[in-house]
Amino acid sequence: MSEPNCPGHPALMDGFAWYDKLVMRASLGAIVAIGAAGIYLKSPAAAAAYLIFGATGGLLAIYDLVCVYCPYPFQHSDCLFYPHQLVSRVTELRTGAIPLWRKGLTALVFGGLVALPQYWLWGNWVLLAAFWAVVLPLGVLTPLRFCRRCRHKRCPLNMAPQSGE
Repeated sequence: MSEPNCPGHPALMDGFAWYDKLVMRASLGAIVAIGAAGIYLKSPAAAAAYLIFGATGGLLAIYDLVCVYCPYPFQHSDCLFYPHQLVSRVTELRTGAIPLWRKGLTALVFGGLVALPQYWLWGNWVLLAAFWAVVLPLGVLTPLRFCRRCRHKRCPLNMAPQSGE
């Protein structure tokens, strides 16, 4: 199903297994939920702001920042992070390089989801440990399992040989 790459490299992925999508989506949801819960215990208004940041950032990532440059929703009817129909039915695959400012905003969104709750989680060791118990494996799993075989060659995290789309 996937085309071969350079010798010694795994084949590029044409899609994602249901369990990969489940783990990725559940992990991202858990990061936001645990972060929001920790913030809510000290400041309900800040928790609402964090959830708005996450929702707005997620929508920006989907419809303007990086997802519209990814071949998976458009050419493979799949997506690791969101249901592919959220992107492919509303917009078209963009061509050309992803502008640096879009990459920067994407990093700000995903970095903010992790960094923002830290102030409020500090001192609540159970929630802090749960938060990092999700973040760390996801941070290791993503580049090792997906970025080395990804077809989204314009993604700044892509580590696959550049024979993809």
